[in-house]
Amino acid sequence: MSIIRLIIRRLLLNMFIVLEGLDGCGKSTHAGLLAEWLREKGSDVLLTAEPTGGPIGLLIREILSGKFGVDPKTMALLFTADRVEHTLEIRAALDLGRTVISDRYYYSTVAYQSAQGVDRKWLMELNKFALTPDLVVFLDVDPALGAARTKTNEIFERKEFLGKVNTEYSKFRRIQHVDSSKPKETVQEDIRALVSKLL
Repeated sequence: MSIIRLIIRRLLLNMFIVLEGLDGCGKSTHAGLLAEWLREKGSDVLLTAEPTGGPIGLLIREILSGKFGVDPKTMALLFTADRVEHTLEIRAALDLGRTVISDRYYYSTVAYQSAQGVDRKWLMELNKFALTPDLVVFLDVDPALGAARTKTNEIFERKEFLGKVNTEYSKFRRIQHVDSSKPKETVQEDIRALVSKLL
């Protein structure tokens, strides 16, 4: 990010916030609640997610549903290709002074595909183009609880696999952890407290 772009964003008081975590941690719910709260405070918010609703994102969703399988490295490339398009949308929103909340970002690709055996350094290098969020919140949940909460039966939602993913997430620096096993209202309060520090 250029210095000028960063200064403009600080003057506009807009933010790029990412919610991450295992399947079943409540990301989508809390992303929506956070967006509502910020809108009530007067922010123009873009609520978005990965995979996106674009053509590559829709293909990814078909693969995740188990209709057909692909190699983990291919999966990583598909997620990253989808992210290229997503990043353009995010950058455009930020440049317009909007706050962006994303349900997942490149951290998910690194964590999930590393857990499948793809080289972590390669994944990080592949995603060097991605914008750096102002805040990344990891909704921490026990893998067994996350697996129990999920209802879509996607290919990544097995308890044993989620345990590996959790280990990969723990290797990231500069992400804020929130215990999402607490009541929903408490979790949202914890997330808002982190966002308030940026405001």
